[in-house]
Amino acid sequence: MNPYFPVKEEYPNSSYSQSDDDPPVMMMGPAPPQPMEGLHDSGPPPFLTKTFDIVDDPSTNYIVSWSRAGSSFVVRDPHAFSTNLLPRYFKHNNFSSFVRQLNTYGFRKTDPDKWEFANEGFLRGHKHLLKNIRRRKTTSQPPPSQQPLGPCVEVGRFGVDGEVGRLKRDKQVLMMELVKLRQQQQSTRAYIQAMEERLQGTEKKQQQMMSFLARAMQNPAFLRQLMQQKEKRKELEEAMSKKRRRPIDQRHVGQSSRDSEGINPVKTEPPEYGICSYVDQNLLLCSSS
Repeated sequence: MNPYFPVKEEYPNSSYSQSDDDPPVMMMGPAPPQPMEGLHDSGPPPFLTKTFDIVDDPSTNYIVSWSRAGSSFVVRDPHAFSTNLLPRYFKHNNFSSFVRQLNTYGFRKTDPDKWEFANEGFLRGHKHLLKNIRRRKTTSQPPPSQQPLGPCVEVGRFGVDGEVGRLKRDKQVLMMELVKLRQQQQSTRAYIQAMEERLQGTEKKQQQMMSFLARAMQNPAFLRQLMQQKEKRKELEEAMSKKRRRPIDQRHVGQSSRDSEGINPVKTEPPEYGICSYVDQNLLLCSSS
């Protein structure tokens, strides 16, 4: 029976019956069965569920965690994230590929100085909202020369630029350290060279002294000559000391008598005897000390 076809209603235990002139009464049958709501709805993509599980795990908060508001997540240690977490969930350790995948699902980078990402359907405590996140459809891209540089999560926009800047700063610091080390090396070389020259001079003097002593021991006459020179020098020193002890008045009297006689005083100084050393076999040099 067609549920939408008009039927005549009869009342068996009543004297009233619907006549042919009366308008027909429409009796609606039950509504046609509808398929179960959400029966064919697919769940969120595995990438989103795995990413949610990674972020929501409190044991890895030192690597990746929710932000304070819970509307974004922050990768605090990209190296540990790539080496420890990505291979466990995604079977690869490419952080750049993970970031590109986030960009595919509409995540945006909220802070250019941090690896912080956000999406309206990726919220703490609301895993059921992941089904609302849709993957972006691939469209024909313009040539690279005409492609606009819009804000995106691509590593080449933020990550690589920041890494290049950091490497440049590190290079400058290393160059300064290298220049400093070279200066220290040059000063150390100069100091070592000066010490070597002083050591060579000391060794040369020591050799001369040993040669002098050896020749003195082999030549007794030369040794007696040295002793005589020493005695003469001692006598001259004693005479000079006695002369200094004379009274001042006698010095004035002697000076006046010499002036009256017209004799100019001649100052005599004791000869100086230096350190004698043999330079050649029979040559004796006396250098003043």
